[in-house]
Amino acid sequence: MTTTNSTEQADRSALYASIFSTEEIYRPPSEKGSALLEVARGCSWAKCTFCDFIKDLYQISDMDQIEYRLKTLRQLQPDACRMFFLGQNAFCLSTEHLLAVMKRAKYYIPSLSAFSMYARIDDVLRKTPEELSLLWENGLRDLHIGIESGNDTVLNMVNKGCTAFDIRDGLSRLDKASIGYYLTIIPGLGGKAYSDLHAIDTARLLNLTHPKQIWALALKLWPDTPLAQQADRGEFQPMKPWEILLEERILLQNLTLRNTFYMDTTVLGKYTIQGRLPDQKTAMLQAIEQLLAL
Repeated sequence: MTTTNSTEQADRSALYASIFSTEEIYRPPSEKGSALLEVARGCSWAKCTFCDFIKDLYQISDMDQIEYRLKTLRQLQPDACRMFFLGQNAFCLSTEHLLAVMKRAKYYIPSLSAFSMYARIDDVLRKTPEELSLLWENGLRDLHIGIESGNDTVLNMVNKGCTAFDIRDGLSRLDKASIGYYLTIIPGLGGKAYSDLHAIDTARLLNLTHPKQIWALALKLWPDTPLAQQADRGEFQPMKPWEILLEERILLQNLTLRNTFYMDTTVLGKYTIQGRLPDQKTAMLQAIEQLLAL
């Protein structure tokens, strides 16, 4: 029985692997359990100085590839209710293309009722209010967006390709279309020079939005990225883990959001701090104080 189960598991794993073009699959923690459909790979922007994805070739999957993956997913997750479109910013695809994929997905897996994917703010801004509403009507429920900072100097410094106003505008459009969003920020992204401004302006921007979740990921200098090269030349001063935690304390102190889950899985490189705002804000700040005391 054990041998049979092991063989079945191996066959299932091989079948699952066949629908992805790379070994590493990137999906947010909150999408655990979602059916994963690769509709693109890489990032259409690929210019952020801190990002390791800039080396990946940007490609859009054709409908034949998508059709094969959906047929396979029907075998693996026939009762899935939610599907996550893979690709570093799958929302850059045209509304027509996204609707076509959603329609095919629901044909193969009728139980599907919700879709989500990664997006950049400029992907949102390129779509009209009518398009956003149409996508919601067809099942788009959430977008995962890396805003990284609320400070324009920092956003420009890392070549994010948008401003704080753009971020606020894009998220406001999603609010009006009833499309939820999960936001990622990067403590430490401003380096030592802009640490306080990065924290305060990011909190100020977040307080004007309505995210379901904020995921804080401390800056990591990936080898061969432009930001790592700037650090090697002394043009960017990275912060130590405890300095990033001090910055995060400023951020949390200034957050006034309600009914938002806050999570940092990179605290001092080995801890997780998480809680719902505003009820658990005090507890998270106390946890930060305890870690700083170490």
